Amino acid sequence: MSVMTIPRVLREKLGEDGVDALLAVFSEVSLNTRTDLATKSDIKDMATKSDIKDMATKSDLKDMATALRQEMATKEDLLRLEAKLELKIESMNTQIEKSGKENIKWMLAFAATQVGILIAAMGLMFKFFIK
Repeated sequence: MSVMTIPRVLREKLGEDGVDALLAVFSEVSLNTRTDLATKSDIKDMATKSDIKDMATKSDLKDMATALRQEMATKEDLLRLEAKLELKIESMNTQIEKSGKENIKWMLAFAATQVGILIAAMGLMFKFFIK
C-alpha cells in the first residue's frame, strides 16, 4: 500500500484529526474503487462482438420453433399410428392362434401314427413269439 503525503498547508488548516479523517476517506474510496473495477478474468468472460453476431435472433428462434412444430407428430398422426398398430397386433394374435391349432393337429396326427406303429410292432412281436 502506498503512503499518501498530505501537504503542510492542509495539515495546518485541518489539524491532525482532520488529516486522519481525510486519509480514512481516501483509503475507503480507494478500496471501493478497486472492488468496482473489472478484473482481467471479468474482461475475458465478456462476450465479444463476434460472439454477439453468432447468437440467434428472435426471428431465428421463431423459425426454428416453426420448423420443429412442423416436424412433430400431431394427435391425428398418433391416432392413425395407434390404429395401425392395433390392426397389426390383432393380425399377429390371429396368426398365433392359427399356428397353435395347426400344431395341435400335427401333434395328434403324429401321436396317432406312433400308436399305430406301436400296435403293429406289438402285433408282430406276438405273432413271432407266441406261435
